[in-house]
Amino acid sequence: MPTDRELTCRDCSSSFVFTAGEQEFYATKGLQNDPVRCPSCRAQRKMMRPEDRDETPSYGVYASWGGRTPRQLHVATCSGCQRAAEVPFIARGDRPVFCSDCYNEERKRQEAAETAETEAMAARAASAPTSSNEPELEGSGRDDEEEEEAREIVKDDEALADSTPAPPTT
Repeated sequence: MPTDRELTCRDCSSSFVFTAGEQEFYATKGLQNDPVRCPSCRAQRKMMRPEDRDETPSYGVYASWGGRTPRQLHVATCSGCQRAAEVPFIARGDRPVFCSDCYNEERKRQEAAETAETEAMAARAASAPTSSNEPELEGSGRDDEEEEEAREIVKDDEALADSTPAPPTT
């Protein structure tokens, strides 16, 4: 069973007690290292904003999700307005690069074109003549000989199924 131990705080150099209960708690959480700060320094450190801490790297406003790695931004020329734009990828030159304003305009144009195309297809479908009889469908692309062979195979399969005795039921 663990016993209470006295440790020294890294920040304020005062001694604090690492109790047996705390040691058991650390063990249940899988923590292998002892705490290096006293409870008051730990509480004070938790209250600090992450950007105020010494060892926390700062990347400005462009930090990736979670803020752990820097988000790499690259300068490119916008294909719409020809101004410089920062983008999160390296422009290869085979596809257009847009600043956020031009990208939003381009997306609206594409959505409008898709909507117009959908409406045109709906209008064509509505104006197409409909008849009460079933429409004639084109053939399956088989020749007459292939269709006859397919019919013979079906007949042979049906004859085989009729001649096969049924399995006994229990």
